[in-house]
Amino acid sequence: MGERTRELSILILGDIFVFIVSLWLTLGIRYFEFPSADRLSIHLMPFLIFTTGWIVVFYTLGLYDKHTSVLKRLLISRIIHAQVINVVLAGLLFFIIPFGITPKTNLLLYLLVSTLLLSIWRLKIFELLAPSNKSKAILIADGAEAIELVDEINNNNRYRYSIVRMIDSEMLLSTKDVESKILLMIEKGSIDLIIADPQGEAIKKFLPTLFDLSFLKFSFTFMDYNRLYEDTFDRIPVSALPHEWFISNVSQASGVVYDSTKRLIDIAGAAVLLVPSLLIFPIVALAIKLDDRGPLFYSTTRVGRHNELIKIVKFRTKNGSDVGADALASKLVDTKVGAILRKTRVDELPQLLNVFKGDLSFIGPRPEMPELATVYATTIPFYNARHLIKPGLSGWAQINSFDVPRGGVDVERTSIKLSYDLYYLKRRSFTLDIQIAIKTIATILMRTGS
Repeated sequence: MGERTRELSILILGDIFVFIVSLWLTLGIRYFEFPSADRLSIHLMPFLIFTTGWIVVFYTLGLYDKHTSVLKRLLISRIIHAQVINVVLAGLLFFIIPFGITPKTNLLLYLLVSTLLLSIWRLKIFELLAPSNKSKAILIADGAEAIELVDEINNNNRYRYSIVRMIDSEMLLSTKDVESKILLMIEKGSIDLIIADPQGEAIKKFLPTLFDLSFLKFSFTFMDYNRLYEDTFDRIPVSALPHEWFISNVSQASGVVYDSTKRLIDIAGAAVLLVPSLLIFPIVALAIKLDDRGPLFYSTTRVGRHNELIKIVKFRTKNGSDVGADALASKLVDTKVGAILRKTRVDELPQLLNVFKGDLSFIGPRPEMPELATVYATTIPFYNARHLIKPGLSGWAQINSFDVPRGGVDVERTSIKLSYDLYYLKRRSFTLDIQIAIKTIATILMRTGS
């Protein structure tokens, strides 16, 4: 069983146990007695049914994502949000299905008890199940992404190893007798693992020495830095990529069956969603006109697949022309109606026509403005690789990075967004597309979309 599978299994089983214990405590508090077998059996079946739905909600809101440091900081708010949704859904089911029990008081009490227990379980008890004996590792890599990896691993006890020292190319080149010093560090520090990025020239020269010693003297093992970073953050370390990466990953990233089936899904999905959307359009049009009497739509140019320019249409949300090029130095603000349209993503409904036409897909990297794409192509390595596939209404970057750039040039955050796009480019599949679709819906419902 892999580390991720083990973690996920423990989380699901632990959550189910907490749900059952919460029900038992709720009944005890509600009726001021030790819950009898009859009372427990009456409530157990409906609450087990709810548990299945609650786990789905937990997954949708990201509570079964990897417990990285970022997720841990959001755990309490996500648990509360999920529990409120769960109780509302349970309340609705009570009115649909005649379970034969009174829901209101029990559900509210259950919300308080289960939220408290879930918080204790996720933040305290689950931490106790973390690996106790960690391997000591040395990271040999360059750049800010390597520092980011050290911070994540050393400040999160979910990992089976800790990085006791980071060595970069500058140290390898500037330190006298560096090989002897590093080997002494490995021996005295009882190092079990070497995490190495073989891209830098200085690191490349030093790795053969380490390889030889791993077979002859020491018992440490090697781990690929790029693979570890990818598995940890679900994105690709852009600064460390060689051109060979695209030969081995991108050329085999898709197939005829996947592409053709995805296109059929886009056509069918757009056709189905356009029908109810046509009922919404008149209401939105009336709201926009009553708000400021401006135009209903705006058309803007974006970069599509293979760097071809495409025209997309949205409902107008700002107090101006909404011309795409203006975003380089835009001071336009949302109208009252526009703010609501953007929060609910209703402003993007006209893009269903682009999906039906084939300019966009439901899932893929978000299309960029040509003016911005030109800047990023000259400042961010491999930026144009994101244009190898069709852009989409939602993508891997959007559900994983809420702090995406909005208007104007932002090289730093766009580099992070590209790392997610490259991850999708490498691993895209129906499973990943479904995951993005589900979490996009959750993002819209939570009104935290970017």
